[in-house]
Amino acid sequence: MKIRRGLNTAGLIVLIMLLVTTAAFAAGRAEERPVTTLKVAHYFGADHPLNINLQEVFKQTVESETDLVVEIYPANQLGAEPEFTEGVMIGNIEMAVTGNMWEMYNEEISFIQLPYIFVNMDHAYEVMNGPLGQKVYDELFKPIGIDVLGYFSQGGRALSNNVRPIESPDDTAGITMRTWQGTTIIEIMERFGFNVTVMSMDELFTALQQGVVDAQDNPVSATYHQGWFEVLDYVSMTSHIIAPNYFVANSEMMERLSDREREVVQRAAAATTEKTHNDVLAAEQEIIDMIQSEMGVEVTYPDVVPFMERVMPMIDAFKDDFPGVRDLIEEIQAVGEQYL
Repeated sequence: MKIRRGLNTAGLIVLIMLLVTTAAFAAGRAEERPVTTLKVAHYFGADHPLNINLQEVFKQTVESETDLVVEIYPANQLGAEPEFTEGVMIGNIEMAVTGNMWEMYNEEISFIQLPYIFVNMDHAYEVMNGPLGQKVYDELFKPIGIDVLGYFSQGGRALSNNVRPIESPDDTAGITMRTWQGTTIIEIMERFGFNVTVMSMDELFTALQQGVVDAQDNPVSATYHQGWFEVLDYVSMTSHIIAPNYFVANSEMMERLSDREREVVQRAAAATTEKTHNDVLAAEQEIIDMIQSEMGVEVTYPDVVPFMERVMPMIDAFKDDFPGVRDLIEEIQAVGEQYL
């Protein structure tokens, strides 16, 4: 459209309004356009159970029961987690499997990774895939434009060391624990009674081997795949942090699906996270059996209550700082008593 020279002010205003209205109409039509492709981004490798289940459960179910096309992008192919998390928020990417980076957009969400919010994997999985988890998603995720369709975890963090079995916080005296540079994890380990040293992950094997540090905390599977059990003798299954993985979708995109498509997508996502949860537990048990029988690592399952008591002030402080999630936290804690 050409603007004629000499157009008076009133005419120019009308023209601008026309252009704005046309652009808004076009944008609205774009938003209403039917969804045909679901891009799913994540950071796990192609051989990880999550990626396999996305291919064999989610993609197969959705494509066999709807006309939607599912494209899976593992191993940060659509960018690292910050990029594809933002992509889902703004709608450039339809779906993703993420960690707890959503706390960047709503700090209240960070309570999910407080120590002993969940007392074990079953507590975490069943809460976060049930009515109480849906309440969390409705109150904290939906306002930032995100639908959470499923939850699983890579496993509870365990205390591994090469000094002695750790059955209670009394056993940590004199043991130097490696952590990353995070105020929460440093406080947890200090409350447990460890001496804390901050260092990067790529230095850890040598530091354990040379006695610079004595211990580290990671899920058993991560510790095994990093090769650290070659220089670690004891692992205590404390599950002091159970880090989340969320199967998420852009809320506006989900609204544009037909009722039938939405039902299939939700059902397929739930089945995918359920199978991934079970696969993670089975793989962890296989690793535990192997490191005990073949590597001589001593695996113990301590009473977690004394560890919980050490870090309870951290949860109480969070509730004071963020009273809006106090009730959610206390509901989750109340359910957790059944799992102790």
